[in-house]
Amino acid sequence: MDKRALLVGLLWDFGLPAVVFYVCRALGSDILLALAAGGLTALIRVGCVAAVRHRLDGLAALVAVTFVLLLVVSLLTGDPRILLARESILSGAAGLLLVGSCVIGRPVLYALVRRLNAGKDELLAQLDERWRTQPSFRRHFALLSAVFGGVLLTESITRLLLIYLLPIDVIASWSLALHVGTIALLVCWALWYRGRRQRAVAAGRPTPPAESERPRAR
Repeated sequence: MDKRALLVGLLWDFGLPAVVFYVCRALGSDILLALAAGGLTALIRVGCVAAVRHRLDGLAALVAVTFVLLLVVSLLTGDPRILLARESILSGAAGLLLVGSCVIGRPVLYALVRRLNAGKDELLAQLDERWRTQPSFRRHFALLSAVFGGVLLTESITRLLLIYLLPIDVIASWSLALHVGTIALLVCWALWYRGRRQRAVAAGRPTPPAESERPRAR
């Protein structure tokens, strides 16, 4: 996947609802209606992306269903904080899935890598062979899944606490900052870990013989 396209997509997914929320608040809208407008904007974007790609991503569908359910509960109870908990529910569910997959020995990130390379039979066979024969390869994906899952769970719990400790207008902006900060933290850690792992592999790799040590042709 194109990293630039992924970054732009994340900015649209997280930034657009926040902008709509604050525009609605500036125009004098009720907090619950402003939150609903921001969520509906994100929902419309999901529909537009699905229409362009001619398919609805499973994650996008989960986000849409979660938003609709929480919106209904918020409207019935009159509590806008329930709608704000949407991101916490999704992050918490993802974190539990990642950590739980490590516990049962099938890290989600390994399954994701296989899915992203669907159709590349030779590469998939190599991945499966390394999975069967290299404990370090299995530990690599287990560590990645555990760290990602742990960070997402921490983010989820932190946001839930802030939702009920801070004013709604404040947490609405802090929620976006928390999203961006969490993603930035995970990206930085993943880049550091990849570099560290590559250096370790390079250090353990046998170096080619020096020019003076190479056998000369006779």
